[in-house]
Amino acid sequence: MRFLTGLVGLVSLALAQSDSHSGTSTSSTVSQPSSLPSGSSTSTSTVPSAVSSSAASSLSSTLSSNTASGSSLTASTTVASSATSKPTAVTVALDGSSQFTAINLAIAAAQNSAIPSVVVQAGVYTESIIIQGTQAVTVSGPSASSYAQNQVVIAAPAPSGVVSFNTQKSNGIVLRNLNITNTISTATAKAPAFSAYGSNMLLDTVALVSGGVGVYTANYGTTMIANSYIEGMACEI
Repeated sequence: MRFLTGLVGLVSLALAQSDSHSGTSTSSTVSQPSSLPSGSSTSTSTVPSAVSSSAASSLSSTLSSNTASGSSLTASTTVASSATSKPTAVTVALDGSSQFTAINLAIAAAQNSAIPSVVVQAGVYTESIIIQGTQAVTVSGPSASSYAQNQVVIAAPAPSGVVSFNTQKSNGIVLRNLNITNTISTATAKAPAFSAYGSNMLLDTVALVSGGVGVYTANYGTTMIANSYIEGMACEI
């Protein structure tokens, strides 16, 4: 009886020890990552890294696509703005600081490009001007409250007129803040400061001066002269 009891005890002890070793082994496997094979450890760290790289690649691709799309939209907007934006004036200055140094060339360029204004900087321009385009244009010097304050003088010896306008079908010509002088000094010579053969003309705050005959001549159309000064031998209309 004692033998059986001792045998049962030995068997129980052996089972207990076996369970105890098994639990320890399992516990060791779970709680000690350093005991895992190096391949498993590398695999564990590599997988998150690969996932992160894929996500980063996808995000980068998305951002690049959005950036490209944004750039395209910006470029498109800029082009559209440039296409609709048009100069409102052609500029003239004797010192070369503007687009033109001659008024005559500036007027031709403005009318050819349908630009409504020619802005002339202060100075004495020794040239005769012929306006032939039908496009409306305003030629003006710096602002002045009267012709005596005008800073732009156009002066030349021109039998046909210092400024001549030769277009019947004009959409409108305005001369403003300009002093126009024909420098022909012979009293009997024809020397208009302004000669018009066209319609829709306005001379505002100008001075027309001539040392010859016919300071202002016109034989077609309608001209309005306002706030201005005329000096010469005679006007021919």
